[in-house]
Amino acid sequence: MDVGGAPQERLQPVAAAARRGCAALTPVGWRKSKADVVRALVDAHDDLLPPRRRRDISQIAGSGVGVRPDVYCWEPDGWAPFFEQYAIVRGGEETSLKGIADNARNRIDLDPGVCAALRFYLRRMRPTSLSFENFEMAEALMVVTHQAEHLKAPTASEAEVECDAVQQVRPLVRAAGWDAEYATEMASQAWELSYQRLPQAFRSSACRDGGPLDRNPRSSAWP
Repeated sequence: MDVGGAPQERLQPVAAAARRGCAALTPVGWRKSKADVVRALVDAHDDLLPPRRRRDISQIAGSGVGVRPDVYCWEPDGWAPFFEQYAIVRGGEETSLKGIADNARNRIDLDPGVCAALRFYLRRMRPTSLSFENFEMAEALMVVTHQAEHLKAPTASEAEVECDAVQQVRPLVRAAGWDAEYATEMASQAWELSYQRLPQAFRSSACRDGGPLDRNPRSSAWP
């Protein structure tokens, strides 16, 4: 069976990467090819509407995880078509996409909503207690640290990475200068409103106070 070329010239590199993936004879080869396809997709959409490099968000990853990637915030008009094609590559397993990590480039690309939610954190502006803005900021901190953890530990599972990410919210809030009470509120929102609603593949029974994935087993504060 013959397979036609890409519908647009700028997607030719994507098509070429996909064809290499089809020729891969091993699971490892296919996973590498999928990463090449996603990278080519990023480049194709990057050329149309270049995302903005954000060194301030990179510092969040450095503070929480200890890596310092290049972080890019996309515009809505660029992220939406990219995600539509990315979902095809992923076989429909993604219902939403907040960010992606590219280990080969030490790069993180973020949904525009994630970057917008981080404005409070970056400006050290505390939203009203128990507001939706607090939840958005807590979730955005999880997204950034989740992707940073992928760069730090490329072979870690999604569940392991997400458990680390939810535990980063409390120390990041404290590092921004806010009090322990607010840090607890933010950590609770991250746990109850974000982590608990994730697909099963992103959660683990080991992610609990005193569990195998507890980063601070000597502390009873969770997450």
